[in-house]
Amino acid sequence: MISNVQIMTWIGINPAAVRNALIADFLSDGLIGLKDLTQDDVKETFASYSKRTDGPFPIPLTVLHKKRLWGLVLVVKDILRSQNEVAFNDEFERESFLQELSEAISRDDLRSQMQKIGESFIDSSFTHKLKGQAEWKKFMEELSSNLSMIVGVQGVPLTYVIRDDVVPYFDPDAPYDDAIIQGCLMSGPAFKIDAHTVHQIIHRNVHEDSDAYTYLKPLLRRHDGSLDIKALRDRYESDASRQSIINLAKATLGRLRYKNEMSFSFERFSAKFQRAYDDLEECGRAVHNGDIVDALWAKIQDGDLTSYLGSLKVDYQRNPRNYKLILQDVASEVAMKRRSIEIKSNENKERIASEVYARYGPCPDKGVHTSDGSLYIGNYDVEKWSHESVKPYHKHILEARKKLSKKRRNHQQTMGVKKRSLRSFRRKSRQLRSS
Repeated sequence: MISNVQIMTWIGINPAAVRNALIADFLSDGLIGLKDLTQDDVKETFASYSKRTDGPFPIPLTVLHKKRLWGLVLVVKDILRSQNEVAFNDEFERESFLQELSEAISRDDLRSQMQKIGESFIDSSFTHKLKGQAEWKKFMEELSSNLSMIVGVQGVPLTYVIRDDVVPYFDPDAPYDDAIIQGCLMSGPAFKIDAHTVHQIIHRNVHEDSDAYTYLKPLLRRHDGSLDIKALRDRYESDASRQSIINLAKATLGRLRYKNEMSFSFERFSAKFQRAYDDLEECGRAVHNGDIVDALWAKIQDGDLTSYLGSLKVDYQRNPRNYKLILQDVASEVAMKRRSIEIKSNENKERIASEVYARYGPCPDKGVHTSDGSLYIGNYDVEKWSHESVKPYHKHILEARKKLSKKRRNHQQTMGVKKRSLRSFRRKSRQLRSS
């Protein structure tokens, strides 16, 4: 293990007499003695060194020395959070040691920022409150996201309170922020405070008249979020619950089809398709990507996409890809077709709006336009109205008739008002002349 002398040397404390005096005072109880020091404690200690009277001489410290020594305190705290021995092994060199101090300071700064941000998340209400199995997945996602933003008493995001494995294990090869969530101790006074906070968040976001609440009710007096989440997991992640999810996913895939945008949008089809296979994977029933792709072709039954799907199949044979990428390609093609239809529809509406109508006169022998190019909206006999050349214009003709009828009614109403006003005026004029 690296000695205290080596640690102070790497920090840059020289000469030897100053270094030894600092070790005797600052590290009088070894590295473990730094675990309870706060930043204010360290600042007061450093301030006393320059004017000390209890030692052989004052100890001058530069800003860099103070920063590194504070980093050493933070490293000790981080090591203790991970349930490891407070020591530096022989693998450390000066550069890696100083990097460790720097990273500890950065983590502490980030932790301080998160503590301020996390205050607003403690009392927040979830978008998906838990009632039963249907909300469980969304609830857990929101709970995990919420707790990851709240730093607990132990200086660790509260996500650690709801982890699956109660036994702490710190993975030295993983990033510290991830490893500490699994390595943090789930016992002791500090944990009880954190578990109580998590309990409040869970309890606030579970409906009181729900199936979920019945499983939490016996635990309310314990005020322990870790026990709450265990009870909910036992209910919603049991073998019976997983089988229910599997059955529902299979049933969804069995009836899921995409025919066109009018009946069922491709976005909804894609979302349901992916969610079903994601649920199967989460329940330990993952389906091979090739089998998913094979099933996908048959489920897209829009005739306008036949040629496009054919080209995708050829490309897939040459270069197999994840089914989610294929869904993205099809979604882009559907969007392009939808925009093309909208453009044509708008052009058609503009043409119809500028069209000249003919309501009276003989019906065209063929089609819907008269000899001068006007759209005939008068009466058609049954045979002509059912003709293939007329059918595409049914909607337009009916709309034009309705539009003209409305104009006629408005005109008649306007003329009626004018006639009544004129009659009233004449009547009053006669009354004035006779008086």
